[in-house]
Amino acid sequence: MKSISKEAREVLEAIKLYGPVRSVQLVKVLNISTKTLYKHLSVLIDNQLIKKIGTTPKVFYTINEVQEVDKGISSEDDYFIEQNYIYVSPSGEITRGVHGFQIWCQKNSFDFSKEKDLFIKKYKEMNKFKKDGLISAKKIILSGGKGLQLDEVFFSDFYSFDHFGKTKLGQLVYLGKTSQNKKLITEISKLIKPGIENIIIKYNIGLVCFVPPTVDRKIQFLDVLKKNLNLKINELVAMKVIGSTRIAQKTLRRLEDRVINAKQTIAVDPSQKIDSNVLIIDDAAGSGATLNEIAKKIKVLSPKKTKVIGYSVVGSFKGFDVISEV
Repeated sequence: MKSISKEAREVLEAIKLYGPVRSVQLVKVLNISTKTLYKHLSVLIDNQLIKKIGTTPKVFYTINEVQEVDKGISSEDDYFIEQNYIYVSPSGEITRGVHGFQIWCQKNSFDFSKEKDLFIKKYKEMNKFKKDGLISAKKIILSGGKGLQLDEVFFSDFYSFDHFGKTKLGQLVYLGKTSQNKKLITEISKLIKPGIENIIIKYNIGLVCFVPPTVDRKIQFLDVLKKNLNLKINELVAMKVIGSTRIAQKTLRRLEDRVINAKQTIAVDPSQKIDSNVLIIDDAAGSGATLNEIAKKIKVLSPKKTKVIGYSVVGSFKGFDVISEV
């Protein structure tokens, strides 16, 4: 650790008091030059006492509350975590792999070695449900109830598992959707495209339908995903019917309410020609009600032999617990 001068400590104390704070504000508060401030900020960052958040031109400085941890990858197990773990701080900062897992253990006062072994064991058990990178969820969609119109349902991963919280893909979906981050959605599209292409080939898919959003956002997750997937097959359009009050699926806790919501607020234009098998794509599936209701409406308009396959980037496994966050 580099030595910290008295002046640098004054900058540190100002950041503790006012942070998150911008450099132009620190210059005024401390009455020092910009050049001098950046010299002290560099030392504080090197010593991991502060960190930068935000993006140019709005960069802020704040205290780094996480202690330094060992970032090294020393084993095959560490490499497994490096590939499959993402930690997101309460302020939204993303730390991937072993470093992120160490921060999570430190934050929760967990033993790193024990949690690492348990994470790998649980994750590999969960991966047993995957075949060719996909999880078949048909048997438990709609909590195993009747009225299933989907011929098959697939996830690329589960949303969360055990006490570890969200999976890597679950974190990316949550962050990509809530922060409207195109870069994260692009990363998701690269991870899931091979699985979707396998579905298209296996089930001879000729039409794709993206689940319409309920919540207005400047950047819609599935619009960006569609552009990046670039599936090169015709699109079947489903629309969300918005009444005087928007009721999102995520706010409904009961399965029957979700079914009613999907049935009454999803429309498929009957003038569209459905002459091939259809793939419906969603971002996160809880009960599967939306996927199933769209499938039901598609089958009313299509020949009897038409197959409708549902796909969600992530989904809940245990009893299809409601994913309320996204």
